[in-house]
Amino acid sequence: MRKMFKMPPIMSDKDGNTRCAGFEFELGNLIVEEIAEALHAKLGGELHKTSPFQVRIRHSSIGSLKIERDTQYLSSLAYRDWLNRLGVSFGPGNEGEYLEKQADKISCQLIPCEIVTAPIPFDKLHRLNDLLEVLDSFGGKGTQEAIYYAFGLHINPSVPEMSCETLLAYIQAFILLNDWIIKQADTDISRRFFTKYIDPYPQQYAQLVIDTQYNPDMTTLIDDYLKYNPTRNRALDMLPIFFTIDAERVIAGVNASERNLIKGRPAFHYRLPDCRVGEKDWAIEDEWNRWQLIEIITYNTSLRKKFIALWQKEQAKFKLDHRSSWVAHASQFIKNKIQPIYGDMSII
Repeated sequence: MRKMFKMPPIMSDKDGNTRCAGFEFELGNLIVEEIAEALHAKLGGELHKTSPFQVRIRHSSIGSLKIERDTQYLSSLAYRDWLNRLGVSFGPGNEGEYLEKQADKISCQLIPCEIVTAPIPFDKLHRLNDLLEVLDSFGGKGTQEAIYYAFGLHINPSVPEMSCETLLAYIQAFILLNDWIIKQADTDISRRFFTKYIDPYPQQYAQLVIDTQYNPDMTTLIDDYLKYNPTRNRALDMLPIFFTIDAERVIAGVNASERNLIKGRPAFHYRLPDCRVGEKDWAIEDEWNRWQLIEIITYNTSLRKKFIALWQKEQAKFKLDHRSSWVAHASQFIKNKIQPIYGDMSII
């Protein structure tokens, strides 16, 4: 029996629009054209091939999809101009097409294939299982398959409103739950320690933010975030939202090497989950439902203040084992304070 996608307390934005979430799957062992054609056969829509490295499906049963080899060079197609000058032609049956297909077959073991969905309404997320069925059947390899497969599942839930108060509450809720989620999800060691993609917020930033007396305006909230987090490489990356609010401020404050990678959108960039397609007991519902705890803590102000008070009390005791110590306290808080209100959580 499939698990259920739990719904957050707030289902619509301030204008009454249904909230949505986009998903980004990173996988190994998939050839772009082959998996795109299989997804098209399962989900319908219109197939548009830019190259063997990049295919789009429009108007599928779960909306638009982008399937591509995750490398800027291959996806940019800049190499085609160089090969054209050497007399290599591109198109069906030409040598250029053959070279690209061979390159994709070779690179699929080392460079992940990315499958990116358009925003999906929260109440339609169950349709993602049709996509996962295809990925499983084609032998997609997830995070668990190799030490160098630091593949992630990125979830991009839309923001109900971009007020300073709301965004701060989300940041606080995430920091309070971050270590607990890592423990519960058994987040892959290769992603946590061998890459920087899901680095936690620095402790100094956590101490600044996890305080009921911290009451910034939007400018201060963004400036403080950039001071300690001038990078996309955070488990909860707030830069897309802050870029939407004040692009100039974000570009000035972010690491120079990442400036051209920042894209604005009114959605969180939640990068913490592993992408474990192919693992027997893995379910995308679990990763989504962990995010729902963040939503619950965000919108239950009383619970969040109690959680903050517990964090501040324990903060003075944090030593080298602070993570395991805090996870134990967070688990008890969830069991004693959240479950009685919101019911049993299958992920606990």
